[in-house]
Amino acid sequence: SYSFCTLLDMGLKEYLELTDEQIANAEVCRTGVKGVAVIDVSELMNTEEVTMETKGVSEIAQACSEWGFFQIINHGVSQAHMDEVERISEAFFNLPQEVKESVKRSATNSKGYFNDEFTKQKKDWKEGFDYGMQDGQMDVAGLDGQNQWLKEDELPRFAEVMKHHLYTLRHIAKKLVHAMAVGIGCKYDAFDKYFEEDSSFMRLNHYPMCPNPESHWSISHHTDAGAVTVLFQSMVNSLQVFNHGDFKWYEVTPIENAFVINTGDIMQVWSNDRYIAPLHRVRARSDTARFSCPLFYNPSYSTNYAPMLSPPAYSPINWGEFRLARFGGDYADLGTENQIAHFRIKTESEA
Repeated sequence: SYSFCTLLDMGLKEYLELTDEQIANAEVCRTGVKGVAVIDVSELMNTEEVTMETKGVSEIAQACSEWGFFQIINHGVSQAHMDEVERISEAFFNLPQEVKESVKRSATNSKGYFNDEFTKQKKDWKEGFDYGMQDGQMDVAGLDGQNQWLKEDELPRFAEVMKHHLYTLRHIAKKLVHAMAVGIGCKYDAFDKYFEEDSSFMRLNHYPMCPNPESHWSISHHTDAGAVTVLFQSMVNSLQVFNHGDFKWYEVTPIENAFVINTGDIMQVWSNDRYIAPLHRVRARSDTARFSCPLFYNPSYSTNYAPMLSPPAYSPINWGEFRLARFGGDYADLGTENQIAHFRIKTESEA
C-alpha cells in the first residue's frame, strides 16, 4: 500500500510560482543520499491483466507521485541489444557533417537529424536524430513528418536496428502505462484506446564535450510533453531531476542495463496531478561525451486528454495541437513555450 503525495500536498502554489531563474539556480545535490527508485519490472512485463497486486505496480505509482522519475531493471531487453544501439548511434554521430545533414529535419518535417534545437528559448549543446511510428501516414502540416534514413552503405543496419529498438521500447512503455493507470484507480487498459494510432517517436542524442560547461546546458530544464518517456543513457553522470518537494536538483546516476523512466505532461493531466511530470535537464561536460536514446510514448494526434479524476485541474487539451506548438518552439525560438499550465483550471482562491 502507499499514499499519494500530490502536487497539492507538496505545495502546488509555491511550486507553480517558481520562476525559471529560481529553478535553474536551485541547489544541486550529488550526495546520492536521496534518489529515484530502482524498480524490478520482470513480473509487470509478463502480466496481461495488471493489478495493484502485480509486483512493481505500487512502487511505480509511488515513484510517479513523489518524483515522476524512476529506473527499471529486469525489463527483458538484453545488454547485447543495448550495446548495438549505442554502437550504431555513436557511429551515426561520427559521420561527416554533410552526411548527417542529408537527412536533416525541417520546419515541415519533424523527423531526421538536427543540431539546432531550443529548450526554454536557449539553444541546446547537443545534436540528435528523430524517427517515429507513423512515418508520414498521419502527417498534418508537419506534425508527423516522414522518417529519413541513410543509405545502407552509409551506415549498415541503421534503420533495421533502430526500428526494432522503437518497437521494443514501445512495448515497455505500454506496460508502464498499464501500471500507472492502475495506480490511480483505473483499469489497466484505460488508456489503450488513445494509443491505437500512437504518435510515439524515438530520439538519438549526442552531447559533445563542451569547452565551457558552466556557460551552457546540454538541455535546459523542461518537462516532456507526452505520456511517458523510456530512456537509455550511457554511463555518464549528466542527467538531473528537480524534486518538487524540496526544490532541489538531484543527479540520476546511470545503472548498467537499466532504463530511466519519467512521466510526461499527459500523464500528469490524466492523473489530475497525482503524478508529476518532472522538470529535468542535462548538464554539459568538458571531460566526456554522452549518448542517450529516449522513446517518447505519445497517443494519437486526435486525442483530447483531460483528468480521469474529479474535480478536474485541467481543461481538455488536444494532443495534435499541443505537439505542433511544442515542436515549433523546439525548432526555433518562438517566444513562450507551450505548457499544460496554460490549461490549468484556477481554483476559487486562485481566481
